Amino acid sequence: MRTSIWRWCCVAVVATGMLITLGGCQTNAATGRKQFIMMDEETEVRLGGEASPQFLQSYGGTIPDQSIDQYVKSLGARLAALSERPDLPWEFHAVDSSVINAFALPGGKIFITRGLMAKLQDEAQLVGILGHEVGHVTAKHINDQMSQQMGLQIGVAAVMIGLGATTDIDDDWLNVIGAGASAGGAVYLLSYSRTQEY
Repeated sequence: MRTSIWRWCCVAVVATGMLITLGGCQTNAATGRKQFIMMDEETEVRLGGEASPQFLQSYGGTIPDQSIDQYVKSLGARLAALSERPDLPWEFHAVDSSVINAFALPGGKIFITRGLMAKLQDEAQLVGILGHEVGHVTAKHINDQMSQQMGLQIGVAAVMIGLGATTDIDDDWLNVIGAGASAGGAVYLLSYSRTQEY
């Protein structure tokens, strides 16, 4: 009986995955490649908008020099207008952190730190960094990370069902295994792949 349930669960997971994948594939205008789209633009913008204030606060807020902040905003707006997604509500933030970093949130929220800007030698380098982050947004790399996370969760669920159906492992151990696999996958998916960075 358990083997039969296990087989039907596996068939259901695979069939659901195939239907979702076939229905959600689109060609990305920025990359020209087929991409499984997990979230629509409205959701992407909402997620970025909700996360942006927290990132702004955790990175020391806006840099005190308003002329630098406006300069970054102006350059960013010019880049965004030339991107494949000019209609996003783009925001560019120069944040007051000594950490050397720049990053993009979904929906066009771009951050560059004071620490990174201090290392730059000219405007071209700043434009290159901002353009790189715009590229992550236009290529919908956050979407790719979410798709991988969903695949990981489906895989963990299938393994959990299989372990529960085919072994005598108790529920507490299954919960520990599932939590560990999910946490490890989440840590892995926090960073972009080398291909995405390229």
